[in-house]
Amino acid sequence: MKKINLFRFLKLLIVLLLTYNIFAISILYIPVTNVKNFSWKWTPYNYKQILYYPNNMKELSLLNKTNRLLIISFLNKNIYKDYLDIDFWYYKQTLESIDRDNINNLEKSFHKAYILSKNNSKINFKFREYFIRNYSKFSSEYKNKIFKNF
Repeated sequence: MKKINLFRFLKLLIVLLLTYNIFAISILYIPVTNVKNFSWKWTPYNYKQILYYPNNMKELSLLNKTNRLLIISFLNKNIYKDYLDIDFWYYKQTLESIDRDNINNLEKSFHKAYILSKNNSKINFKFREYFIRNYSKFSSEYKNKIFKNF
């Protein structure tokens, strides 16, 4: 009796995993951005899958504000998936630096990327240079946070 229940449980588990994988892959390849934007947080993909193949959002013009906001919205959905990825924070910071409306998010992204770059002296030096050049654009809160780690 227990073997039959275990077999049914495993069968149900496999069916659920297959259904989830089909759902996640269909979200990745679906061209409708409204559906993708709504359900992206339930997929296992990081920000690179939305920027590169099959969606190629990296090819969108960043001069268009709607394209920037669309990419930033997907990046915001991936914050917890890519929390320790320095490339993610660097790309997010670059996008937010283009749009001055997101200055608060720019400060957060810069601070996180700066902290994650501590072990890489070349990148850390570039962040320090950027901070020194744009010192007046940062709020006093983030100036203090960055100076603590300078």
